[in-house]
Amino acid sequence: MANQLFIQFSKFAGVGAICAGFSLSCNFILLKYLETPLVPTYVIINMVSILLSFALNSHFTYKSEKTSRNLIAYYLIYLTSMLLGVFLLFVYQWMFNFENWVYPFLVTPFTMIWNFSVASKVLNQYVSSGEV
Repeated sequence: MANQLFIQFSKFAGVGAICAGFSLSCNFILLKYLETPLVPTYVIINMVSILLSFALNSHFTYKSEKTSRNLIAYYLIYLTSMLLGVFLLFVYQWMFNFENWVYPFLVTPFTMIWNFSVASKVLNQYVSSGEV
C-alpha cells in the first residue's frame, strides 16, 4: 500500500511539475512582458493548467476515464486551490512590493501541497469505489 502511494505520488508530482512549469512560464511571460493584470492572468492560466493536469493525471496517475463528470469534479477540487492562490496573491501584494510576475512563484508551494492533499484524498475515494 505504501509503495503504491509512493508511485502514485511520484506520478502526481511529475504531472504537477509539468503543469507548474507551464503555469509559471505563462504567468512570467504575460505578467513580465505583456504586463497583464495579476489576478485575471493568474485565474485564466490556472484554468488552462487545471485542464492540462486533468488530462495528464487521468492518463498517467489515476488511469481514469476522461468524462465530463470527472472533469467537473477535478475542477471543483482545483478551484479551491485557485481560491487559496488568489487569496495568497492579495496577501503577498499587501506584504511585499515585488513585480507582479514574482507572486505566482510565491503561491506555488502552497497550492501544490494543497492540490496533492485534497486531490489525492478525494480522487482516491473515487478510484477505490470504482467511480473514476
